[in-house]
Amino acid sequence: MFRTLAVAAAAVALASPLAVHAQDKQDGLWHGDASLGGALSSGNNDSMTLSANANTTRATTQDKISLYGVGNYGRTKVDGVKSTSADLLRLGGRYDFNLSPDWFAFGAAEGETDKAGAGVRDRYSLNGGMGYHVLREERHTFDVFGGVGYTDTRFIDGTSDTGAQGLLGEESKHKLTDTTSFKQRLTYHPKSGDLGTRVNFDAGLSTQISGGWTLNTGLSSHYNSVVPEGLKKTESLLTVGFGYKF
Repeated sequence: MFRTLAVAAAAVALASPLAVHAQDKQDGLWHGDASLGGALSSGNNDSMTLSANANTTRATTQDKISLYGVGNYGRTKVDGVKSTSADLLRLGGRYDFNLSPDWFAFGAAEGETDKAGAGVRDRYSLNGGMGYHVLREERHTFDVFGGVGYTDTRFIDGTSDTGAQGLLGEESKHKLTDTTSFKQRLTYHPKSGDLGTRVNFDAGLSTQISGGWTLNTGLSSHYNSVVPEGLKKTESLLTVGFGYKF
């Protein structure tokens, strides 16, 4: 896990010596981006992968609503035998309410399935807590947050883990140039009862090509200390694709 996170951190450093993306527009309108990428190969072995990512926010001076979705699907055929190599789908959202210029309260919900990668048939979580705006400038933002939540995970081997779990995290956005932005997010769920430790890192670099069209590079690394037998605890995904920003 630590080697994977080190690679992720190195990628962030190479992407920007500063860090992340511009402050959300507080105009009460929805703004966001969506990207799509994939690969197809044929020959002795056939394979196909498709990845999609979408984010949207609606912010005012008082609160903010954030919605996101991530999908990754892959199929392979070796010696005429087809198999699914990836089937990740994650959807979630968060509501932030500003208590002061620096402090905010939040509530979040997320649903996920990742049978091929992490052996997760389905996972649902609800979280709530408080956060602090460490940096809140026009071109750069950085937040830290923490709280508690409830997680219900069911694995493909028939086992399940359910209970309360803590949450610690940080996220930042940076506008590097007028056409290039970067964002990253790290969350940590410590072990609690039968629930294992989970660490999620996501980063994205977006460059405007023409109008609202962008070239996007994304990196995701997810660690789960409890997985079905035969599966790795760390799963990483690097994607390159085209997108649209609105």
